[in-house]
Amino acid sequence: MNIKINDKKYWSDFYSNNTSLAKTPSPFAEYLLSNSIIKKGDCLIELGCGNGRDSMFFAKNNISVTAIDQCKNTTSILNKLENIESYSHDFTNLPVFEKKLDVVYSRFTLHAINEKGEANTLKWAFENLVKGGLLCVEVRTLKDPIFGKGIDKGNNIWFYNNHHRRFVNSQKLKDNLVEMGFKIEFFKEKNGFAKYKDNDPVLLRVIVRK
Repeated sequence: MNIKINDKKYWSDFYSNNTSLAKTPSPFAEYLLSNSIIKKGDCLIELGCGNGRDSMFFAKNNISVTAIDQCKNTTSILNKLENIESYSHDFTNLPVFEKKLDVVYSRFTLHAINEKGEANTLKWAFENLVKGGLLCVEVRTLKDPIFGKGIDKGNNIWFYNNHHRRFVNSQKLKDNLVEMGFKIEFFKEKNGFAKYKDNDPVLLRVIVRK
């Protein structure tokens, strides 16, 4: 059963009221750039850019960014910035990209879509990356401390704090990536990746190469 997830209004309202977050990139984005995993001159697409903080960080570091999000209030602002092309779209149903990508970047977005959406997204990423290109993912998993809180919608989807999360089975995701043809370069599930005040959730961080 493929549970439908539609939290567009929640996220539109959230990012309208939390624009200050855009000033600071995520630890994942900083990690990728500081370790030269993503490099200057790369062509990158962010799937579900939210308030744009990582897209802006990459763009300021001379990376050519396409920022996709379902919320027009974010993409309309980003589209005015240098090194960023941004538009509103469902990233689980993107057309073939006009040029091959060096990096497909997804932070905290795979757990916001259902399994069919995930399968579509991974397939699209593989088909639109250059040979040797990278898919970089950070996502909540079944080991997340908030898994099981709220309303159980089935298929590891829980409605909690007014929106849905689908907690990813890390081994299943790994198997799917390998079967698709990706080569695993980094695959770790632990806390410490995204500490925020007293919150330190278990997350899965993935870097795979086509």
